[in-house]
Amino acid sequence: MMLRMSPRRPSKPPRWTCGVAAFAVALWLGCGGGGSQPGGTGGTGGAASGGNSAGSAGRGVTGGVNGTGGATGGAAGARQGTGGGSSGGAGGGGRIGAGGGATGGAGGGATGGPAVGGAGGSSSRGGAAGGGAAGRGPGGGGGPGGAGGAPVVDRDATLSIMRRVADYELARFASTPSDRNWARAVFYTGLMAFYGASGDAQYLNAAQTWGERNSWALGTDANSRPLSPPDNSRFADNQACVQTYAELYLHNPSPAMLAPATAAFDRMLAKPVPGRTEWWWCDSLFMAPAALARTAQALNKPDYLTLMHTLYWDTKAYLYSPTQHLFYRDDTFLGTNTFWSRGNGWVVAGLARILEFVPAADPRRADYEALLREMADKLRTLQQPDGFWHSDLLHPDAYPTRESSGTAFFCFGLSWGINNGVLDRATYLEPAKRAWTALTTVVSTEGRLGWVQGVGSSPGPSTATNTNDYATGAFLLCGNEMLKL
Repeated sequence: MMLRMSPRRPSKPPRWTCGVAAFAVALWLGCGGGGSQPGGTGGTGGAASGGNSAGSAGRGVTGGVNGTGGATGGAAGARQGTGGGSSGGAGGGGRIGAGGGATGGAGGGATGGPAVGGAGGSSSRGGAAGGGAAGRGPGGGGGPGGAGGAPVVDRDATLSIMRRVADYELARFASTPSDRNWARAVFYTGLMAFYGASGDAQYLNAAQTWGERNSWALGTDANSRPLSPPDNSRFADNQACVQTYAELYLHNPSPAMLAPATAAFDRMLAKPVPGRTEWWWCDSLFMAPAALARTAQALNKPDYLTLMHTLYWDTKAYLYSPTQHLFYRDDTFLGTNTFWSRGNGWVVAGLARILEFVPAADPRRADYEALLREMADKLRTLQQPDGFWHSDLLHPDAYPTRESSGTAFFCFGLSWGINNGVLDRATYLEPAKRAWTALTTVVSTEGRLGWVQGVGSSPGPSTATNTNDYATGAFLLCGNEMLKL
């Protein structure tokens, strides 16, 4: 149903978008410079644009739409003025291609002058190194590929189990195809990630059909703590669907796709309230901020990022425990020792989703990265021997069964952090691998992900047959990142 088209770009993009746009397009189209080259020892990447602003953070994308051939290395363009040359940033590890070898990208160049490519990033396997993405003007070429190594997961097996999960869910949705509320919306964030990993257009088309069937409208849930006057379009749960709408817009833009979202976001700008009022529960930190960040990029609206920062950090100041380095689910738990696994999973996964679209030069980016590191350091001490996290993080015996949704969100956050240089690979690779291995053991032959705690707001039980849309979305998100390790 959808044709591959280059995203429309404004004739004069604002300074803050220059590096992120190239990253966003590459991420969702699943291709990049050098991606058609075979796997091997790593080659040099294609030329990157130089720029007036910082390039996007290094991140590899799959070489070729079918996931074959070499991988392009991610690159970070250095912030530069006009005229002179500048060194490019080091490339992150590229996503896996078909052959063995090294991957790693080089940095972008300076406007009007040559640039020195950055060092290739380490990766498990892949092909050629890609050039760094930055702003306008000619820039430097890609740097050398980094050293190779054994893949962390088997690519074919990982894509196979992700496909089983995706297909099982899409078939299960046949009776409720127009559901656009938060649980279904979270699944579609994972489906878009699986499209990026597999290059299979049927999954992109499924997401597009979902948006079109819903006329790109927001969710319909009611805020249990309504504002005055009530406005459920501001309710974060109802904005989760906008994450996928915005990614589809970046792939093939049409004004209608983000019209309901911008109407809601503009009302939030016009009548601001504190974060602890707007986003009063920690789940909201997954639902709405990443939607704002993606829409800000798609429509060149930096005010949306400013709004996101203001709301996010007020909610963090209210719900975060500086001693436990975890979030309370909401203010009814303040002062207790109850820290919900999935609640904190929403935050950790949300941080990764936010950072994907916060420009490198944004002064608040470092704060999000620091929070992810602080929470990850705590969470690795709470992982159970079998690789899962239990529903009650500090009291794992209160609900001693496995729990998949929190575990999948944590696995995504950890693996994304490693892939993007936020988390130390040597420290977090094993926790991420153990979590992914554990999750794969609770997927049935039909594709049902089990041991998912049901919808709730606090720790609770799960069973082998419990599943839900949000958990399968998280599973697809973390599987996509595991492929890149």
